Amino acid sequence: MRHRLLQRRPSRKKRQQLLRQRIGCGVDVIELARFRRAMTRGGRAFMRRIFTAQEEAYARRRRRTTILHLAGRFAAKEAVIKAMSQVDPTRVVAMNQVEVRNDRWGRPHIVLHDPSSKRIKVHVSLSHVDSVAVASAIAIL
Repeated sequence: MRHRLLQRRPSRKKRQQLLRQRIGCGVDVIELARFRRAMTRGGRAFMRRIFTAQEEAYARRRRRTTILHLAGRFAAKEAVIKAMSQVDPTRVVAMNQVEVRNDRWGRPHIVLHDPSSKRIKVHVSLSHVDSVAVASAIAIL
């Protein structure tokens, strides 16, 4: 039995829409020791420049793994900016304009606080272990 999605071809209009989409991909890896040094050197100014208040609050609620969660969000922001630069090279987005939130099931998603980025949809995936955090992002316009 064939899968339901394989039975029908998309309409001509849908195929044309898919062909017009611009897609960007970004990946970033953060070493925790390096990230911890950057946080120590940069202090509060670094935190304000990179993270939103909600992201800081989310990480601080996880006392034993605060640095790990912040590093994961930092990697996600870098990956999103890389992906968005492929979709629209003229658009410059600051780190604190990219917010990583979790849905009610704990899955990360991106909220862009840039009015000109309304049409861009971003998908993100995060992972971290004891010494490394990694994120990948796909941006679609």
